[in-house]
Amino acid sequence: MPPRRRRLPVLLAVGALVAAGVGGGGAWALGAFSETCSGAPLEVKIAAQPELAPALRNVADRFNVESRRVGGRCIRAQITAIAPADYVRTPANTNAQRSDAWIPESSLWLGVARRAGHQTVPAGAPSFATSAVVLATTRPVDAEFRNAGVAPTWRLLLGRKAKGITLAHRTTDPAKGMTGTVAMIALAQVQKKPVNGRIVGELRRGAEITPLHDLAGMERFVRPLAVTSEQAVVAYNDAHRPNPVVALPPREGTLMLDHPFAITARDPLRHDGAAAFLSALGSRSARETLQRFGFRTPEGAMGAAYARDHGLTETAPRVLRLPTQKEIDQALRSWSSR
Repeated sequence: MPPRRRRLPVLLAVGALVAAGVGGGGAWALGAFSETCSGAPLEVKIAAQPELAPALRNVADRFNVESRRVGGRCIRAQITAIAPADYVRTPANTNAQRSDAWIPESSLWLGVARRAGHQTVPAGAPSFATSAVVLATTRPVDAEFRNAGVAPTWRLLLGRKAKGITLAHRTTDPAKGMTGTVAMIALAQVQKKPVNGRIVGELRRGAEITPLHDLAGMERFVRPLAVTSEQAVVAYNDAHRPNPVVALPPREGTLMLDHPFAITARDPLRHDGAAAFLSALGSRSARETLQRFGFRTPEGAMGAAYARDHGLTETAPRVLRLPTQKEIDQALRSWSSR
């Protein structure tokens, strides 16, 4: 009997892929795949999470030759990589912010952006790809963990040693990356209390560089343990063969990055153009492209061949309890308040 599909906590709840304009019915759908388009192309600008941008450009290359049109004009999707923290910091009325859609790593960023004055950012948006937040280390250190009986668990972030093995923690400031937010939420759930200042201080010391930066090139006596995403592990391994790092789903469970597609365009034509690209992201070819780059479906699944190639499981890791808004707020403030 196939396993029952689980509801995945994805920071925050993920909308269905049938949001306005998706799946047919938008003005753009009437002219999809037309052989001719009148006037200049409609350039739809999409600001995306940097880790997601390469896969989106691959999808956009195909999309841009399919002659999809809106209002008689062919749509051309342009993908710009921008870190969510940089997007939020940029004043909403500047040229740099005039994108028609924004795709951060997590729906949590939507609320952060709105509180920063970006009122064109919707309160919720549909997900088209997910990635689990995991622990990661090098293959030799993973083998050392196994030999010593060290289980992958969030509690490994609470101390400098595990069964005599000295650990070098790496994570992300929650104000800059949601993998760090997940770590704070997970630790609070595992301990059943907020993360104390000592632990935050220890983790902050390992947040000055990207969690996976040169992980495979570290000295052998250094046992790195990074908080990152499955997709980041896939991307790192593609660029650092033949010395891959290993994704270690914490046994207590984790949360998912949901990559919401937030349409920010006020102009109806551009709104429909962005909705057309969102619809294309639900196609079979786009889903396969996203999985090739290490992303899961909105439901957390991954094709068997892709999962095997990436060293991941077909189904998403075990999930933590969906955090309350209070827990999320505490996690986001955890480092700045210390």
